[in-house]
Amino acid sequence: MSTPTSLPPIIFIFGPPGGGKSFLCKQAVGRIPGIKHVIMSDLLREAKKNASAPHAEEIARKLPTGTLVGGEVAISILGDFLRTFTPDSAPTILLDGFPRNIEQAQAFEKNLGSALATISLTCSAATCKKRREVRARQDDTPETGDARYQGHLDDTVPAIEYLRRNNHRVVEASPSRRLLEKVSSEKTGDEGYLEFADALM
Repeated sequence: MSTPTSLPPIIFIFGPPGGGKSFLCKQAVGRIPGIKHVIMSDLLREAKKNASAPHAEEIARKLPTGTLVGGEVAISILGDFLRTFTPDSAPTILLDGFPRNIEQAQAFEKNLGSALATISLTCSAATCKKRREVRARQDDTPETGDARYQGHLDDTVPAIEYLRRNNHRVVEASPSRRLLEKVSSEKTGDEGYLEFADALM
């Protein structure tokens, strides 16, 4: 199954918290035409602002602790956002922070199709922790940062393996590349970005 033609093409960006996902995606948006960086937690925070909206209570309860919202909840919010694009103006979406577990990956496939590609960033725990300590985010305390990192190991890594097992097609843009790419995000600056950009092309 592929992403429905009415929705933008999507590239999943996986990586641990502090692994450089947002930095690399923002670099790519500034240098590669026709792509848009979307952070799933930003969509959830926006949904939380409307207290009367469906699922707002669940999001408000779970987001500050780093606990995952249900797959159907996340899909509802993500699907509504993706449908704001028209087919002739839709960019390629770099989806940062989703899916975060197998349930969310399955919900995406069931409701929205399959991603165009998947990129998995690898970064050591020490580097991720150091980066989290210097960035300012209201709900990213040392405790929630550590919980999110452990959640990446416990929940997201199995989701990556689920996608690996169930999506063995070759990315059309590069016949030599498998659907799932692994890219190190230990490096910073242009050196780190160029490796990431190569996986996007």
